[in-house]
Amino acid sequence: MSMGEGLWVAGHQIHRLRQGWGPELVAAFTDEMLRARYVSAATVYGEGSGDDTWVQYSLEGPGKVVSQRLSLLGYTRGATISFLNELLHADRWAWGIPSFLEEERQRQEIERTLLDTSTADDWIAAIAAGPDGQPPHVPGGFAWFLRLLDDTEPGFALQAILIALPEAEVMFIVDTDDPDLAGENGELKDMCVDALAQIHEASAAHAPVIVLTEGSSDVAILEPALALLYPHLTDLVRFMDYAHNAQGGAGSLVTTVRAFAAARVANPVIALFDNDTAATDALRPLTRDSSLPRSIKVLRYPPIDLASRYPTLGPPAEEAPVGRISAADVNGLAGSIELYLGEDVLRGPDGALRPVQWSSYSKGSRQYHGEVTEKREIQAAYQRKLVKAQENPGLVAEQDWTGVRAILDMIIHAFD
Repeated sequence: MSMGEGLWVAGHQIHRLRQGWGPELVAAFTDEMLRARYVSAATVYGEGSGDDTWVQYSLEGPGKVVSQRLSLLGYTRGATISFLNELLHADRWAWGIPSFLEEERQRQEIERTLLDTSTADDWIAAIAAGPDGQPPHVPGGFAWFLRLLDDTEPGFALQAILIALPEAEVMFIVDTDDPDLAGENGELKDMCVDALAQIHEASAAHAPVIVLTEGSSDVAILEPALALLYPHLTDLVRFMDYAHNAQGGAGSLVTTVRAFAAARVANPVIALFDNDTAATDALRPLTRDSSLPRSIKVLRYPPIDLASRYPTLGPPAEEAPVGRISAADVNGLAGSIELYLGEDVLRGPDGALRPVQWSSYSKGSRQYHGEVTEKREIQAAYQRKLVKAQENPGLVAEQDWTGVRAILDMIIHAFD
C-alpha cells in the first residue's frame, strides 16, 4: 500500500492534506511520536516510480491518546458530531450531471438521497463496521463514507474516525524528502511543542484548561497522577498553584470561581468540588447563578462504587459506647479526595477500610456530613504508592487507581 503524505488511521488514508495543515493538527501529537524511516518511490507512488529512496517523517501514536489531545484542543465529541452532520448535508455534494450520462445521474441521485437521510451516528456505525470490499464510488459503503472526510477540516476529520475506531493507530505523514529535517536544527525538531505554543499565542480558546480545587492537597494528589496516568496531557491541563494561598475549602473555591468569571479569564476553567455535604452547602448559591460563562465548568468528584457501601462510624450509644461501624452510601456526604485514592490506600494495617466518621448535620442540605478518618495516614500511603509507580510504571496495573482515574477522566471530557 502506498503511504504518501496525509493522515492515516488503521492503514486507511482519511485525508490527503492537499491544502496543508495548521498547528491544531500538529498539537494533537507530541514530539516523542516523531518517526523517521527510509522509503522507496515505489512504496509511496507505486511500481514504475523509480528506485529513489529517501527519508519519510511521520507522527505516530495510539488513537486514544491523539483523541484525548484533540478533545482538549477543542475538537470535542459534541463538536465533531455537529461537524459530521453538517458534512453529510453540505451543499457541496449537489453536482450537476449532463442528461446524457444517465447512469451517473442515477448513482448521484442515490448519493444525494443517502446523504440527506444519513446522520453522524450512521457515518460512525459504517466506519466502525470496517471495510466491506465496496469501491469508493458505491454509495453507503465503508470507502464511500470514508472519502467524505477528504478536503474537510483535518482535526475534525481525525477525531471523527477515532470516535468510530478508538483503538486504531494514527499516522500523520508530514514530509518525505529532506534527511536533515529532524536533526538538531531541523524544521521538525520540537514541532509539536512549537505548534502548541502557536495556538496559545494565537487563540485563548485553545489555552490549557485550568483546574481549581478546594485546596493544595487535592493538587498534590491529582497533578502527579495526571503525569503518571496521562503523561500526554500534562501540557494541556494546569492545576491552580496554592503555594501562596493557604485558604481552602468549598466556600473559598466558590469565591475563586466568581473571581475568574468576573475577570473573564479566557482559558477553559474547571472548578472541582468535593463530593460531600460541605460542597452541597457551598454550591447552593452558585447553582442559582446563571451569569457564569460557558468556559467555566463547576463539577464535583464523581460517585464511585467503593463509596456506595462504605464503613461509617456513628455516634456513641448505650450498646456501643465508642460508636458503631455500619455500611452506608457516602457518595455526596463524605466524598473528599482521600476517598478516591484507592482501596489499597484506604485500608489500614489491620486490612480494614478506614471508616468515615459522621461529624455534623446540615439543616440546609438536610443530610449529614462526614470525613474519612486518618487522612494524614491515607495521604502518606498514597504518596508511597505514587512513588513506587513513578519508579516502576508497570506497577500501575496492580494498584487501585479507579477513583483517581474517574476524576481525571471527568476533567479530560468536561467540555465534551
